[in-house]
Amino acid sequence: MKVEIELLGEDKLGLKFSYNASIVARLRCLGNRRWNSRQRRWEVHLSHLPEVIQIFSLTAQTVPAPIRTQYESQWSRRQAVVQLDTLQGKISGGAIPVREIDLQTSFLLPGHKFSPKFKAGQWDGKRHLFQSSTMKFPTGLWSRIQSILDEHGVQYEIERSPVPEAPSIASHTPKTGLRDYQTEALKSALEKGRGILQIATGGGKTLLAAHLIHQLGKRTFFFVHTLDLLYQAAEVFERELGIPIGRLGDGRAEIGDVTVATIQTAARVFGFTTGRERAAKDEDEESRPARERAVSLAGKKEEVIQAIEEAGVVIFDECHHVPADTFYKIAFRTPRAALRFGLSATPWRDDGHDLLLEAALGDKICVVRCTDLIREGYLVAPCIEMVRAPAPRVNRRDWTYHDLYKLAIAENQSRNRVIAAQAKAWAAEGKSVLILVAHVEHGKNLQELLPEANFAYGSLDTETRRQYLHELERKLRPVLIATTLADEGLDVPSLDAVILGGGGKSDTKAYQRIGRALRPSPGKEQALVLDFFDPVPYLQDHSLARLALYRQEPAFAIETKGFRA
Repeated sequence: MKVEIELLGEDKLGLKFSYNASIVARLRCLGNRRWNSRQRRWEVHLSHLPEVIQIFSLTAQTVPAPIRTQYESQWSRRQAVVQLDTLQGKISGGAIPVREIDLQTSFLLPGHKFSPKFKAGQWDGKRHLFQSSTMKFPTGLWSRIQSILDEHGVQYEIERSPVPEAPSIASHTPKTGLRDYQTEALKSALEKGRGILQIATGGGKTLLAAHLIHQLGKRTFFFVHTLDLLYQAAEVFERELGIPIGRLGDGRAEIGDVTVATIQTAARVFGFTTGRERAAKDEDEESRPARERAVSLAGKKEEVIQAIEEAGVVIFDECHHVPADTFYKIAFRTPRAALRFGLSATPWRDDGHDLLLEAALGDKICVVRCTDLIREGYLVAPCIEMVRAPAPRVNRRDWTYHDLYKLAIAENQSRNRVIAAQAKAWAAEGKSVLILVAHVEHGKNLQELLPEANFAYGSLDTETRRQYLHELERKLRPVLIATTLADEGLDVPSLDAVILGGGGKSDTKAYQRIGRALRPSPGKEQALVLDFFDPVPYLQDHSLARLALYRQEPAFAIETKGFRA
């Protein structure tokens, strides 16, 4: 087929030809191509010249000489050059397997099948983190790309951009020593310089972070996403490091050698959209993080931005939130932080955005699971009872998920009475009980059945919520109903029992919720967990997914009642 080939700039080809469905289909298979509707031409990267020659049945001699010369100068070298800085990498030269790299650094977006562009064949439904037009990629993906180059026998040299020296800090040696697994995690972090530390809930992630900060000795920002975590982390760091700790959030804008900052406030400093960024809505959409007191940034905005951008170390607590939009943006506003880490018991995503976590922070460098800590005596084993919930009759096929959730869970009084009865029974035995719900209205319905219980939810002020947690820990009021603000950062070692009243489809949240009760405490031999099998459409699949997750931990004792699975 006759085709007009034009060199566009230094690294693109413009292709004009009479429409042919087969040719177009083959062009769409290339890793980097686009249809320029204004110029009525296809544009592909220069590296695809061999494929273009094959698609249009050309010979090398029929390709214009300037294009051949440019291709040979940039893409015929056997050795590739990889340029890496703190946030971004770039590949040039060599026979680079662009298509394979693109496949391994892209992922399907939820709901892509419903997109008009996807249906029209104008979009593949993916988010591509490797930009084949520029050959650039987030540095966190380098180890993944490096493996691909090695597999394809591509020789390469690495050029690392110099990073301006970050301010040094002097802190005291942490007062509390590390356990063996924490020592191994610290060693791995110091060797790798970046990556994700997966440590089960109750495994001492904040203490590990204190040791890491001390060893690295650079100005540090420790990012959190809730006020409870802001105060807890700051208290641990002050106790362990023996230096004043800065706080950015909840009405405070104090910068220190080590600063604990909420993502919400940091996002406002940079002018990013705030609120609940989620790649996909889930069952917690009515919950909200605790409201922060407004931070006065008068005269401090530039100081805060400079401090974040000059930090030599950044650590993201509960880092499975990093793929959310503002978290991800903040991660890429830290150009001097060659040392970057994420902490989480569940560093994966329910929405398939795991790759963004790796792109921002690097790959996983440590894994410590619940069962590991239970067998070593650092956590207590849970006894999980999943019972069939009383379910209303569902006599319509057009019920939406939210309709069913409201009917079968939030407003299901038979189910709520089971929750209330179990909470009262455990409290009568001297046990403390946390009832977790997804929606505020569900919590209010339960509080009507449990007037003696406190109810903590997102818009409650910080002081009241901390008082509720104090009363739960001391068993002054042993039953606490809470929305998902208690999913993460809740540190009540004496907690005896958890009731998962809100159900839910998120396996990360289920794992975090179980972990609330696993911390050891004097006289505590086991943790009690009540969950429900909800036998209605959608919800029963979510119940079975949670059950499958529990069964992945050999140290979990699980009993099912009223159903088979």
